[in-house]
Amino acid sequence: MTGARLPRVVLYAPKYGGTARRSEEVLRRVIVAEALSSLSRPHREVLTETVMRNRSVNEAADILGIPLGTAKSRVYYALRALRIVLEERGVST
Repeated sequence: MTGARLPRVVLYAPKYGGTARRSEEVLRRVIVAEALSSLSRPHREVLTETVMRNRSVNEAADILGIPLGTAKSRVYYALRALRIVLEERGVST
C-alpha cells in the first residue's frame, strides 16, 4: 500500500434548488467539522494531510515527520474514530 492515496472527502455543498437541501448540507458540514475537532491532534493532522489535502500516506509521513508505519496506523485509527463520532451524531458513513 506504499504511496496509495485515500479517497478525497468533499466538504463543499453542490448547488441545490431548495433552501432545505442547502440547510441540510450546511448542517452536515458543521457536524463533520465538529467530529473532526473531537479527534486527537495527531489524528486530525494525518487526516488533514491525507484526505483533505489528497496526499499519500508516504507524503503525509514526510510532512509530519513521523515514520510511515505510524502514519498508516494513525490514518486507520483516525478514520475509525471519525466514523464512530459521526454515527453517534446520526450521520451515515
